[in-house]
Amino acid sequence: MYVQRVLSAELDLAHLDARHWTNWWRLLVPPRVLAQPAWALAIVDGSALAKVIVTGRGVIDPAPALGGLDGASLAAFARALGVAAVVAIERGVIRELSAEIEGALGIEQDLVEQGLVALRALTKRAGHGVWTEPPLLELLPAPSYEPIQRTFDLLVPDASALVAYVIDDEQPRARDGRRVHASIIAVKEDGDIARAATHRGIADLVPEAAFARDWQKGVKRVLEAVEDRYAKPSIGLFLERATLRRILTGPSDQLARELNNKQVVIDPSPAWLLGLLGGAAVAAMAGRAASALAGMLPQAARDRASALASRARGAMMDSGAHPFALLGFDPLELWSRVKHFYRE
Repeated sequence: MYVQRVLSAELDLAHLDARHWTNWWRLLVPPRVLAQPAWALAIVDGSALAKVIVTGRGVIDPAPALGGLDGASLAAFARALGVAAVVAIERGVIRELSAEIEGALGIEQDLVEQGLVALRALTKRAGHGVWTEPPLLELLPAPSYEPIQRTFDLLVPDASALVAYVIDDEQPRARDGRRVHASIIAVKEDGDIARAATHRGIADLVPEAAFARDWQKGVKRVLEAVEDRYAKPSIGLFLERATLRRILTGPSDQLARELNNKQVVIDPSPAWLLGLLGGAAVAAMAGRAASALAGMLPQAARDRASALASRARGAMMDSGAHPFALLGFDPLELWSRVKHFYRE
């Protein structure tokens, strides 16, 4: 029986560069987690703290006092333990979670689907048996697997490659000059990511140092090499490390600014992505003028305009015109709610 997955059960991993994988981790994980990678699991029994386990350290005994299960108390508890995050679970909920998750898992599921099963079980109990700091369970949506697969199939064609490069922008070293900081080449076949590699897979066609020295002019050569060796790219993203950091931590229109300044190259860029980027560019150009104009309007008028914009956005999602309509949530809006975790 054919089972469609986001990640193929026979995922081919070849020509991987360990340095690139490590750098992806450092780029995409919030600084707070990198500084304090440990997290704590607190088992509570009513209002009493039954046990505390910290990754890498085991059971903590005696443990600091837990003042409560609200955000401020959990944050203070995390600081006392010296960890980046705390998950508190009511003792009686552990068995429920285990039974629900194990009952919903199957060997035909990929890691994405299995992760969503666990996330949905935890999210249902957020604030009622499970508490987290940072409060990610209250922020993250927990869609079912099918909408994610359908969105993936809608936006990324089969027999195509997804390409992303982050170029190191540090002072070039005399020995080998600039380098690619992180890269990924992922090939989609029959609805799944079936192959994955880094720049090492095409380094004989496009030498890394030569590309990194003048990457904006070398994008075409990389895309041609990926097509020659893997598949025709459907989306390609190229930017420097400092640019990525500005986008991750800057205002909502930072991507549009970087695109306008040609610090980000998206090539190829499918129609749905051009639509999103076009809206972002308009927002970037109109942002300051609109803010100044809004400041001159009465509060009631500003409230009505905000409500109208919200209804228009909702109508676009409901009609299916938005590329993420099948998901039931907007990843860009979600990002606006979690990006503060990436600030130092």
